[in-house]
Amino acid sequence: MSRREQLEEMLATEPDDTFLHYALALELTKGADRPAGLQRLADMNVRFPDHVPAYFRRGQLLAEDGEDEDARAVLRQGMAAAQRTGDDHAAAEMRELLESL
Repeated sequence: MSRREQLEEMLATEPDDTFLHYALALELTKGADRPAGLQRLADMNVRFPDHVPAYFRRGQLLAEDGEDEDARAVLRQGMAAAQRTGDDHAAAEMRELLESL
């Protein structure tokens, strides 16, 4: 059983586990399923609006893909989430990436 299949199986029994959603999104972005991974991260931004790493990774991937405007928007949302949750370090990292675009 692949890592993806394992994560999907675990999510079937733990559908609200943000770690499993994030792990599956990262797994998907590693290969040909990158668009599906990006979509899963976008879905996480809606479903789990305080899960800061999902914003940051999505912003990074969009920037890598040359989607700078979308990356900027996601990073701004992520910075707001980081500020809401008191994650100053993540907010600073996202600000740094945003300024580099």
